[in-house]
Amino acid sequence: MERQMTMRGLSLGLWLAVCGSGWLQAGSALAQEPVSLTEVVEQAIQTAGGAERLSRLTAQTWRAKMKIHEGEQVRTVDAKYAVQWPDKLRSDVAGSYTMVRNGDAGWLMQGKIVQDLTTDQLLFLKEDMYVNWLRTLAPLRGKGLRYQSVPPIEVEGRETVGVRVSSANHRDVVFLFDKQTHDVVKTETQSRGLGEEGELANIESFYSKFEKVAGTRVPTRVKIVRDGELFMEIEISDIQRSEKLDAKLFARPEQE
Repeated sequence: MERQMTMRGLSLGLWLAVCGSGWLQAGSALAQEPVSLTEVVEQAIQTAGGAERLSRLTAQTWRAKMKIHEGEQVRTVDAKYAVQWPDKLRSDVAGSYTMVRNGDAGWLMQGKIVQDLTTDQLLFLKEDMYVNWLRTLAPLRGKGLRYQSVPPIEVEGRETVGVRVSSANHRDVVFLFDKQTHDVVKTETQSRGLGEEGELANIESFYSKFEKVAGTRVPTRVKIVRDGELFMEIEISDIQRSEKLDAKLFARPEQE
C-alpha cells in the first residue's frame, strides 16, 4: 500500500500542475471587464520569460521535497526529476523507485527489478505530461487549442482571470492567472494516480514563491488538493533550465 501511495503521489505531484476540486464551469464573461483571453495568455507568457525563451528552454531538472497527506498521517518523500518536453521524463524517488518515459517507451525500476511500463501506465504518463507541458505556457500558442473564460475567483487573496484550455483527445485544463502579476497561481484538471482505477479525481494545484531561473519565472512551492482535501505540499529546489539534457537520462534504467 505504501508503494502504491508513493507512486500515485509522485505522479500527481509531478511538479507543477494537475487537477481540480470545485471544477470551474465555463462562464460567458469575466466580472464586468470583457477581456481577450488570448491577451491574458500572452501576458502570462511574457511574465514567465517570453515565448522565445520558454520555447527554447525545453529541458528542466529539479529536486522536490513532498509532504504527502494520507488521512491523519503525513509522510515526507524526496525526489529528483528531469524532463525534456514534451515526451521525456525521469523521476528518481529516494528509497522507492525510478521511473522513465522516453516517447512511446517507459520503464519502472524498483530495487534490482526493471519492468516495462504497461500500456495503461504509458497512457497515464502521456496525459499527465501533456498537462504539465501546457503549464510551461509556451504550448498555449499552439494550434488546435480552444480558450474559454471561467468565472473569476480569489486565490490566496489575489484576484485572478480564468481561462479553460481545451484540445482534442485531452482533458481540459483551467489556468487561473494573477490579475496583477500575470503569474499562474492555480491550475485545475481531472486525473487519477498511476495504476488507479475508477472515476477521475478532482485536484487543484496552487503555485507560489516564484523565482527567476535562466530568465524565466518558476514557482518553488506547490500545494495540491485532491477531491477537496489537502493531498500534497511540495518544496522545489535546485531548478535548472536548459535547451537539452543528456539522452542517457531517459534510457532504460540500470542498477548501479
